Amino acid sequence: MLHPAEIPRLRRQRIGTLTLVCLAFWCSPLGASTHLSLLDAKDLDPFPLKVGEILTYTVKIAGISAGKQVTEVVQQTTIDGIDVYRLTSESRTNSVFSKFYNFQDLKESYITTDQLYPVRFTKNLEEPSYQANVKVNFFCEDGVAEYSKNEACKTIKVPMGTQDELSMVYFVRSKDLKVGRTYTFPVLIKDAVQDVVLTAYRREVMKTEALGRVETIALRTSHGYLIWLTNDERRFPVRIEAETRVGKLVGTLKTVDFAE
Repeated sequence: MLHPAEIPRLRRQRIGTLTLVCLAFWCSPLGASTHLSLLDAKDLDPFPLKVGEILTYTVKIAGISAGKQVTEVVQQTTIDGIDVYRLTSESRTNSVFSKFYNFQDLKESYITTDQLYPVRFTKNLEEPSYQANVKVNFFCEDGVAEYSKNEACKTIKVPMGTQDELSMVYFVRSKDLKVGRTYTFPVLIKDAVQDVVLTAYRREVMKTEALGRVETIALRTSHGYLIWLTNDERRFPVRIEAETRVGKLVGTLKTVDFAE
């Protein structure tokens, strides 16, 4: 169990790990030659993403309740004539944990409705001694993205299908993952593209507060992070685990709602 006096050390962990889905897929590049490209994997039918979907997660670090995350498929709209879904994610510490460390992370992503490739991504991160405002415009057909952080701008080369920190979870949810197979796909993490590698390694029945007993597909990254998706047409992420220097981070799906 983590002692409260150790909680400020989480700053060195970049407590942005409360952005659960991002942490669960945070990986270093591996040799991709033995892996299948997730971009080429078959799409699920029926399509699992629904406008109005709201998923709320509780977060614990070393057994201590730390905060929550809420993700939402807000609407279907258009950007520059492109049909897109608007996704949002809000992560923040709770009132008790905030006494030791206050954290808030807001993300927004616009992804194409056909292939779920990002068109625009924004991130606003607030910590006690650090703030970051990130904006990314993707021009995948041109192989570039315009990246700005706190108004400092740069152009980054991105391969077709590169995901952002929020869109990648919905992209994974949309694919027909096969147990025993390993997949890879590009993700823009901070200001560099990395290959994310994940393995669908087993089926597992889990008891959840939000959905009761459900069969899941367990995914594992090369760094040992784990995520469980419901093995049905919804593909809800119901649990996420990751080891940190101060203890295990666990995110659990608390509620599933749909906005009217």
